Amino acid sequence: MSIQTLSAPAVHRVRDGYWRVTAASGIVLGYVEEVADPQGPRFRARRLYSSGRVGDVGEFGQRAEAVECLR
Repeated sequence: MSIQTLSAPAVHRVRDGYWRVTAASGIVLGYVEEVADPQGPRFRARRLYSSGRVGDVGEFGQRAEAVECLR
């Protein structure tokens, strides 16, 4: 049995309010988009599947939470 160390995903700015999330290997895991909300900004996580389809995962109060759910 071995212990595997997980490295944090990398976040790359695509444009204002939109980031690409990649694994350490360079594989694109998905995208995070900042969404306006009356109570403050929200961050929508969208997973990129191997088929090329993109699906919503959820909305979060912090960008780091949205990135983490794509790990």
